[in-house]
Amino acid sequence: MFTVRFKKKYLVLVVVAVCVTLHVGFIARRQGDDTIYENKYSVKASLKHGHGVRSLIRSVIGKSFQIQQLLNHDMNKLAEKNKDLVQRLVDWDRLLVPLENSLINEMTLLNNEDEEGDRYKLRELNRRAHQLIQQTQNQKDCSKAKKLFCSVEAKCGFGCLVHHYGICLFLAVGTNRVMQWDLKSITDYPGLDEVFMPLSETCNNITGGKEAPEWYSEKSSNPTPVDTEVVKVTLIGSHDRQTPFAPMTIPEEFLPLVEPIHGDPLVWWAGQVQSYLMRPKAWVTREVQNIKQDIGFKHPIVGVHIRRTDKSNEANYQRMEAYMDPVANWYDKYVINNDVTNITKLVYVATDDLNYMQMLQNVYSEFTFITNQQSTRHADTSSRLSNDGLKGIVTDVHLLVECDHFVGTFSSNIGRLVYEMKQQYDSDPTFSTTNIDHAYRYWGQPIRVHEAIMNHNPTRDGCQRAFMQMSPTFLSQMEDMCEIELKIGDKIEVWPEVFHGYKSGGRNFRTQKFGAYPMFKVKEVMKTAPYPSF
Repeated sequence: MFTVRFKKKYLVLVVVAVCVTLHVGFIARRQGDDTIYENKYSVKASLKHGHGVRSLIRSVIGKSFQIQQLLNHDMNKLAEKNKDLVQRLVDWDRLLVPLENSLINEMTLLNNEDEEGDRYKLRELNRRAHQLIQQTQNQKDCSKAKKLFCSVEAKCGFGCLVHHYGICLFLAVGTNRVMQWDLKSITDYPGLDEVFMPLSETCNNITGGKEAPEWYSEKSSNPTPVDTEVVKVTLIGSHDRQTPFAPMTIPEEFLPLVEPIHGDPLVWWAGQVQSYLMRPKAWVTREVQNIKQDIGFKHPIVGVHIRRTDKSNEANYQRMEAYMDPVANWYDKYVINNDVTNITKLVYVATDDLNYMQMLQNVYSEFTFITNQQSTRHADTSSRLSNDGLKGIVTDVHLLVECDHFVGTFSSNIGRLVYEMKQQYDSDPTFSTTNIDHAYRYWGQPIRVHEAIMNHNPTRDGCQRAFMQMSPTFLSQMEDMCEIELKIGDKIEVWPEVFHGYKSGGRNFRTQKFGAYPMFKVKEVMKTAPYPSF
């Protein structure tokens, strides 16, 4: 299939327009009743409250990528239906791709103008987050410490499993309890107890945890008394447990500090929790280093996670170009930024399909693809649940985290896990990660909410009221869906399966209509939680 990378060039015009607008003032114009400008007072308020010019630059970059994905999606469809346009599109692609990458690169450099200052601040915030988690898990007197025993009974893959344990750690930290687990009981992954460091160095006795009363939130009909010494959380499926100490919330003290220097504050906190949970034992670190040496893993390098064998159960297959276009774009910008002409364009591929490696090499000969073949051989569904399968997926995750740029799918627990674990470093991975399908979610999170900051009036009103039979698979296959009306201030329940980078989907609480809406017309509703402070 022809890949229409040229549409991203239009973002050049948009970025220039936005930059000019920021310089001369915000111009408002209307088409009918649809407000198509962003409130200039909200921008001024953003500056006034210390968010600064660089927050606006991050917004510009984000919206530029939304335009890129909008044009990529629609122009590919146009090329499929109008074959006579293909040559014209090829010519535009050849001329406009370098211009687009040059401009995005310069915007990124502008965003990184005070990168060292941000790195220092982020490093300090990461340290404080780690300290908060560590102090709740390493209480001085274990005999007096309250405890939370986490029992995961869900039968699922590695990424799903560690996310379930993550739900318990959010709750344990928030309620100032020491989390305890029995990884030896996870028979699907023999040896899992030898992969991660202990959560606590002072309190590892799990006696009584399995017999402890089940924990219920204060919002439930039968809340657990807060002074209960040991409680148990049993996880069979992922659902909102009606507690603020959950994924996609952030400690109150951190939000005003993280927001000015990070593009995804809620995921930043999720990443701190997940990274603490998954601190590797020494042998894992040695194994990763040995693999890097054996396969020639070196920088610069882009990591790609391609899951195919059981992917169709959760989301649509993605075209090869969907993975490789972001890889090519990243290397184009790397060449511009570093003034180099002759580099090895290295790509680390983590996949459950060895045949796909050969396909990549045949189609994209300008790139050098490397993989951990032992990991790939044990990644198929028949041997994934084994000691070798566990070692393979653990090392794959760490190698993908170490890559300079990551391309994957957020419908996959592994794709989301890599993005989360990148948060532990002193740079914002928002723009060094490319997600090509569903929006980010953490199973067990509260309802994610967008708030409309602009009106949106669709050309036709064909949306229906939301209904429970809208399964994730059904939603992910809705390539073209109706658009819902938005009025400034509307709250929308986000449905992650409906996401194309430039548009999201969900249910408008005001109208109860379900449909799509442009991402640039909404903002994330940040939810904070009263975590302990030390």
